[in-house]
Amino acid sequence: MNISYKQVEDYCNQLHAIAKNMSDIMKNIEVISSELKNSDIWQGEASNFYTSQIKSIFKGFDEAFAELENSILFMANCAEGYQKIDKDIVKEICTNLNITSPNLSTSGIFNGV
Repeated sequence: MNISYKQVEDYCNQLHAIAKNMSDIMKNIEVISSELKNSDIWQGEASNFYTSQIKSIFKGFDEAFAELENSILFMANCAEGYQKIDKDIVKEICTNLNITSPNLSTSGIFNGV
């Protein structure tokens, strides 16, 4: 599969925005849940059951959020590494041929998995 460095950067930004939105939603749910639990509005078995369910979801979400962020960083680091290698190769070729080096900042392509 061929993908440009710009595409990798865009995917990383999109994934980060999604993760941020997910985090914001979970925080909002947590605030509402806490307000309900600490008020006279909703108490009893149902309240306790749903509060425990929400806590379970939060635990899973924290792990998923961390994995998503780690994956984004890994993708970005891989793209940076390939881009550096491409720049070094082009620089070496251009130096040997005595020509001006092109800008590879967004046009470079690497074969990803």
